[in-house]
Amino acid sequence: MQSSDRRMSIYAILQQEKKVVVNELAEKFGVTKMTIRRDLSFFEKQGIVKTTYGGAYLTSGASVEPSFQLKSVQMVDDKHLIGQKAAELVEDGDTVIIDCGTTALAFTQFLFDKKIMVITNSVPVINLLKGRRNIKLIVAPGEYEDDTQGMISFSTADFFSTLHADKVFVSTQGINEKGELTVPKIADAHVKQALMKAGRQKILLADKTKFGQTFLAGYGRLADLDFAVCQPGLSADILSLMDRQNVQLLLAENRF
Repeated sequence: MQSSDRRMSIYAILQQEKKVVVNELAEKFGVTKMTIRRDLSFFEKQGIVKTTYGGAYLTSGASVEPSFQLKSVQMVDDKHLIGQKAAELVEDGDTVIIDCGTTALAFTQFLFDKKIMVITNSVPVINLLKGRRNIKLIVAPGEYEDDTQGMISFSTADFFSTLHADKVFVSTQGINEKGELTVPKIADAHVKQALMKAGRQKILLADKTKFGQTFLAGYGRLADLDFAVCQPGLSADILSLMDRQNVQLLLAENRF
């Protein structure tokens, strides 16, 4: 098992159990205790866990955000399907704003053949689209933030506040039971507020792990959106929430 896969498995255990024991993880994954300690140190540097002599426990603060690298290996197949479904909303000639985030990056992979203008603050999105002659690429300014791998600052928000795009595709870290969209960092919320206002149509890209979570900074509500693109299997409570918030749900189903 590769280290990235093992760390994702450990992270899944942490989310479920809230704590882990080094000896148990070493036995479970067939690696040394030193290897597990390095894995836990990786999480601790991100503020996700606090380590103890024999293990670690999950840090559940509202301002904690996993790194882009860790998020990029979560729910990969679902993000792929969500991105593919969302791309059906994009037409030639559109001006599209793309938010930071791993699901937004998955969505970008299905735009290669579109004749569009893309405005983004995401460095991975920029790297995917640069050099494609059919796509006019505009890069948002601001201070680079490594957890999101994009420009996240008040100057970024000011830039988006001047724009009027056809469609904006936004991501989130949490959607609570009131339909509030939240993220761990205030600056990110400020950017997302401006980004949302800049789009005539507002489309949320969200896998099921985002529901039922609340982070520090709110930036909008489901009711502010035109569409939410999610995978099937959402609970009855979530479907009811979508209906009450009057947002159109598009299900990203596997076609095979």
